[in-house]
Amino acid sequence: MPKISALPPDASPTTDDYIVVLDMGSNTDKKVLLSSLVPLMTAKRTTSVTSSATLTPNVDTTDIFCCTALAVGTTLATPAGTPINGQGLVVRIKDNGGGQSIAYNAIYRAIGVTLPTTTTGGKVIYLGMIYNSQDANWDVLAVGRQG
Repeated sequence: MPKISALPPDASPTTDDYIVVLDMGSNTDKKVLLSSLVPLMTAKRTTSVTSSATLTPNVDTTDIFCCTALAVGTTLATPAGTPINGQGLVVRIKDNGGGQSIAYNAIYRAIGVTLPTTTTGGKVIYLGMIYNSQDANWDVLAVGRQG
């Protein structure tokens, strides 16, 4: 089995660098360019719902949680899954054209922002947050409203 070694601290991979993986189907080694892996490492996992009285993102499977046509007042519930310290989550809410109320589980803590309590007809709201394992809170650090 080949030895895996790390790059020196002052080196960076180039577009020609590759790793070798064993293709289990053909039992042959395949070269995979590191540059082809970058999109996989940076792709965001997105989940969408149309509308719900309770919005529950699953942080094990979702980085961006979207509600696309909120038709009822809603509560942003404690996310499902097991968050890790520093994990980010973006919640995007758009209503169906009529303003709706938004309530929050106590796990959401506003830091330097005000949590919106209503939507504006047909406009998007973004909530950017990070998980704080020391306090067991989702710290909401950014709120954006479409003008």
